[in-house]
Amino acid sequence: MKNKVIVFDLDGTLLDSQNQIIGGDQTLKYLNLLQNMGCTLAICTGRLDHDILKIQQKYQLSIKHRISQNGAVVIKENYLCSELLNKSDAFKIYDQIKNYPVRIEINTVSNRYWTSERDPEFPKELYDSHMIKQDFEEIILCQPVVLFLIVGQTSILEDIAKTVNKQYKQTQAILTSATSLEILSCQASKGLALKNNFQNDYIYAIGDSPSDFAMIEYSDCFYNVGQFENPRQAIVKYSILEALIDIYEKERNI
Repeated sequence: MKNKVIVFDLDGTLLDSQNQIIGGDQTLKYLNLLQNMGCTLAICTGRLDHDILKIQQKYQLSIKHRISQNGAVVIKENYLCSELLNKSDAFKIYDQIKNYPVRIEINTVSNRYWTSERDPEFPKELYDSHMIKQDFEEIILCQPVVLFLIVGQTSILEDIAKTVNKQYKQTQAILTSATSLEILSCQASKGLALKNNFQNDYIYAIGDSPSDFAMIEYSDCFYNVGQFENPRQAIVKYSILEALIDIYEKERNI
């Protein structure tokens, strides 16, 4: 029998905008029930790995596989694998975008780099790993850069995405919301992370946004718990709690 893996996103899936568990104690109850039934829990998020660790610690969850930065960074126990930005591409892209009226941030494997503090209204992380640096070119040269996060108006972000996706073969630009764009390796996605790490497992995946929909192709059962238009292969549920209850009922009746 295949090992059962339950993979879920954080923002909008497990966590609300205030970093609280959606579904509260009931969600935690079903996560623990499924763990006790032998299911493996995995988190696949756009956040950095440190926030997965904070969730694991705070709620005493056993997260065997930690997938962060939208599939670019994977940590299993003491092993880390990361799809980094091509340095040549990163230098050229930064030179192209630095004069746009947008906010540019850089993520490495373990830190966020900013040129100025974020707006207080920006969603808060559970662990603050940011550093203020003015010279992004030095960071690109010396650090393991995973991605650029660009924040700005939709029309400007769409223009940047069009340019990057047209000019670069190893690097992709993905709109992650109406006001945010990520530029990262073409080998990085939540779907590819599932493909590369759970080839012999039965996968239940839960997500709420287009970046999560990349998991559909490589999961056996995908639950859409968001407000975006539903892909054909997805099962629609109101929240992660209803998805977990459905998984529990399926596993209990096997």
